[in-house]
Amino acid sequence: MSTERRQARVLAMQLLCQWEVQGDESAERMREYFAEHESPARAGDYAARLLESFWARRQAVDAAITGAARNWSLERISTVERNILRVAALELILAEVPPKVVIDEAIEIGGEFGGKDSGRFINGLLDEIRKSQDVHVLD
Repeated sequence: MSTERRQARVLAMQLLCQWEVQGDESAERMREYFAEHESPARAGDYAARLLESFWARRQAVDAAITGAARNWSLERISTVERNILRVAALELILAEVPPKVVIDEAIEIGGEFGGKDSGRFINGLLDEIRKSQDVHVLD
């Protein structure tokens, strides 16, 4: 399951990036994207759930990121890092996955898709979001 969740997080992040660039936020585009990337059905299902939850909570998710990024506007954060943060912040808000897992996954995805300092930047912001959401890390 963890590999599928990882794939789902990456898919969700990539689709959010694509939506930002292309401006096409349609459900049809999401289905096409999943078909093009041939992901396991469970990864696609979880990614779709994340994306639907994001759109329902977009203002709260973006506000959480902006609140944690004291000297950074949301637009100033790179597209990749912004959308990794969106997926992870959403998961922290939903509180269905242990915060430690969410943060570790986001750091790893940031290291894979972001810049050399992405992991540290993502870690700092997500830790602030975790604290502000009063979410407790489960060891």
